[in-house]
Amino acid sequence: MVDPQQVKADSERIILNAGGRSCAWLPYLDDRTIRPQGEIVGRALVLNAMLQIAFQAPTAIIKGWITAHDLVKHLSRKERELLQKDNSQLTDQETADLYWYIEALWTLLWVGQLIDDLAFDQPVEDYMATLCPDLQDQEDGSKFQTMQIRSYDELFRMLDLHVRLHWWTRDGQLNGYPTGNVSIDIIMERRKTLEWVMAPEYDWDNVSLNT
Repeated sequence: MVDPQQVKADSERIILNAGGRSCAWLPYLDDRTIRPQGEIVGRALVLNAMLQIAFQAPTAIIKGWITAHDLVKHLSRKERELLQKDNSQLTDQETADLYWYIEALWTLLWVGQLIDDLAFDQPVEDYMATLCPDLQDQEDGSKFQTMQIRSYDELFRMLDLHVRLHWWTRDGQLNGYPTGNVSIDIIMERRKTLEWVMAPEYDWDNVSLNT
């Protein structure tokens, strides 16, 4: 049984040991529910596919791969809209948003135990591509079918840590002090993904990131 109060204290200690700041009034997390494995695997496959558009893969090819592998049901509304566009019609913001899928995907690889660590002061490792389906070689989604979702305790602790990291990096941004190698952009993408995993009521396009 997870003790939210102890988890909060553990997260705060980790952040303080990293030179960060904590917020005493930031509440404990409430009980969560982990999404079914099939939804997590489907989202990871969609993230990997959509990410390729940020690297100039044609949207028509990506749409075809997603359709061929029965992943349309895992697309969000915004993703469906993006796949109706040609690459030249994508805005800079849309392309940038797709690029940040790399951090969300890295997080799901941790959730599914395809990587061992999700260090909050480190970006994605270079070897990530070797763990993911290579769409250029028409690989299917079998690499992700080996995912074994981590325990509730592990996921709850990681989410709690990222909620508090989010507060610290946002506070640093608002008050003009550095947070070292801990990037608010990375933390936000990873937190969003963890929130989605542990809150089945959220649609991918509407995950709450309140602090």
